[in-house]
Amino acid sequence: MSLKEFDAKQFLLEKGEQVGLGVAVTLMVLMLIWNLFVPPHGFFSGSPATKAKELNKNTEDLENALRTRMPSKQDLPEEREGKLLALDVQGLDPDNYATGMWFEPRLKEDKARRPPKIYNVEEAVAVAAHVPIDTYLFLFNKDSSVKILVLQDKERKSAPGGGAGGMNRMNPFAQLGKNMPGGGGMMMGGSGSMMPNSLRRQQSQLQNPNLNLFGSLFGTGGNTEYEPKWISADDWDPQQHLTAHRLQPLRMAIIAGSFPYKQQLEEHKKKLRLNSIDDVLNETIGKGDKQLAAFDFRGVEVQRMEVDADGKKISEWIDPQLEEAYRFWLKYTHIPFQPENPKYAAVMPNDGQGLVVPLLREFHASKASNPNLPMMGMGAMMMQGLKGSQPNATGADASAEEEKTRYPDVAAQLPKIRETLDKMREAQPKPTAAAKFHRTDSFNIFDRNSVLPTDKSQPPPTTQPQGGASAEQSAIPDYVLVRVVDVTIEPGKYYRYRLKIKMTNPNYQREDVASPEYKEKETLESSDWYELPQIVTAPPEQFYYVVDETHGLRLSDIRKMVPPESAQYQLLTAKAPTPTTEQVPFQFHRWVETIQLGKGGEPIPVGEWAVADRVFVARGEYVGRKVNVDIPVWKPTQNAFILPIIESKRPNRKAHTGIDVDFGQDPPENNLILVDFEGGRVTVPNSKTTDDSAVEVLMLSPEGKLLARNNVKDAGDEERKKRREEVMKRIQDVREGKNPE
Repeated sequence: MSLKEFDAKQFLLEKGEQVGLGVAVTLMVLMLIWNLFVPPHGFFSGSPATKAKELNKNTEDLENALRTRMPSKQDLPEEREGKLLALDVQGLDPDNYATGMWFEPRLKEDKARRPPKIYNVEEAVAVAAHVPIDTYLFLFNKDSSVKILVLQDKERKSAPGGGAGGMNRMNPFAQLGKNMPGGGGMMMGGSGSMMPNSLRRQQSQLQNPNLNLFGSLFGTGGNTEYEPKWISADDWDPQQHLTAHRLQPLRMAIIAGSFPYKQQLEEHKKKLRLNSIDDVLNETIGKGDKQLAAFDFRGVEVQRMEVDADGKKISEWIDPQLEEAYRFWLKYTHIPFQPENPKYAAVMPNDGQGLVVPLLREFHASKASNPNLPMMGMGAMMMQGLKGSQPNATGADASAEEEKTRYPDVAAQLPKIRETLDKMREAQPKPTAAAKFHRTDSFNIFDRNSVLPTDKSQPPPTTQPQGGASAEQSAIPDYVLVRVVDVTIEPGKYYRYRLKIKMTNPNYQREDVASPEYKEKETLESSDWYELPQIVTAPPEQFYYVVDETHGLRLSDIRKMVPPESAQYQLLTAKAPTPTTEQVPFQFHRWVETIQLGKGGEPIPVGEWAVADRVFVARGEYVGRKVNVDIPVWKPTQNAFILPIIESKRPNRKAHTGIDVDFGQDPPENNLILVDFEGGRVTVPNSKTTDDSAVEVLMLSPEGKLLARNNVKDAGDEERKKRREEVMKRIQDVREGKNPE
């Protein structure tokens, strides 16, 4: 058959399967031969040891190369010598070339200013405390005149100790009614309706200083009685007058936080298109009398919410009007403020202006006995803004002041403040970088320098251009201290707080801004609130302990402990040696804000802890009640602490110290009720032996909760023992006329 006659199509139809199978078998045979019999595959691939040796050799070569780190010749880059081309790197100005027909015009650098982001505090804590505040006694008259109470001896001689401050006759009270913020009748928000009850009571006491109630307060342990005299505040003279002081107890919550100071400076530098941090600190806005620092903190906005003990919301977020309340207190404390702790100076640029509320001056008997204000006679320093009203104490004086103060060290609980201080201590000591320009002519509770002496013969400065080191020569803290004080908290209530930082708008009324809206606002603030995670409440003010202080003591022992003319002696000895089977002895502790002399009498400020020993309570009775106890009271007309006395109605019987203090609740239905108790000293029937076991007490609270107490646990309570010991020592010091702090 010729090739032409061969029909391939017919052949594949008839023999295609055989042909395909033959081709596949042939290919399979060829692949088997290749993989099994052609070196180095299959049977000729070598032994496993040979293969392992080769792999080990490659691995060893690689490890040697890694250890020596020496590249081989083939690893070196190709030599380019003689192959490089010379390039012309001279810059060309694209504006000299007409490229607009092909490309969009080149955008020039934008130097317009934009608003900086205002950061917020990054951490904050709050602590509530009781602090006795030192106030002056003023009478603010309707005609804006002001009188101040001074003391003189009854022989009308000059005030004792006068003249110590005679180097400078500066009068910080001059023109007080006209120039002091708040005027004569200032109230919160212009209306008493928004004022908390506690502040309303304090306002009544401060605005109406009734000396008659102090005159009727007889006591022991005090100094000579002085004659009070009201004089015009304009006539006050440190050489002639012993200024009367009054202790005013105050509940407060102190909120401290950490603000990212360095980060805020960098933000201002970036958004304002400035060249350095120094430019940020030196820049001002406005002109003449309206000139302000461009980098200036303007205070902290605070909101407060009332919650229950579990944190459940009771009210919405509100403005608690802290500035108005603080203004009220500043009106009566005036100057100086409480000295700042010197260890925080590095994180308080310019005395914390704009971020730190200065602390009200704490009452100390030793300072009240000084006839002159601290710093009086150093007018030059006061004219520089008082720098915190008086220089920070250092060394031993600082430690002593720190130990005596009842202000809690809240800033010590801020990790970022501690880290910043540690970092700045490690570096070479430098001044803290701060804005170089300040205004002190407008009142601001966040600026201690705005409350200045008002003597017109020594006018306070309205602007303070500052010299000082440049930013490169200064230390820029990562974080600075923020502090707010709430003097309106009430006992038994729980609060939550949130904060925002306010700053001057550095673009205010400037023309070189990216948008006209950037120059409209005078201040800027943080975009979001920082909410404190904790619940804040006033410290506990009342404790009931199942304790008998006479346990194991004889009458002779008690006489050695306390004098017979004291109220404490009456409590320890007037009762039967042991209570009846229906009674159990309690010990009461209470922080006393005020006391009253007789029914309907005006309250007298105290601000002390009172302790009542061995008060017997029977089953079914209210636990709280009035008890006559010893308690120190500050008497302005004696310029000393006294122990109030009760005149005996029996002839030829000495008066004894003591005054009634209410250890209960008002109304009485809010008191605890003694439900039951068991244990104590029990006489065994038909025997002369006694069994003295622990006393278990069960009380019912006004909320219907059962509360248990144990006399063994209460007797060993260290806080109870420490508080009682301090109270007893304080009473003894006053009895001896030591005027304790």
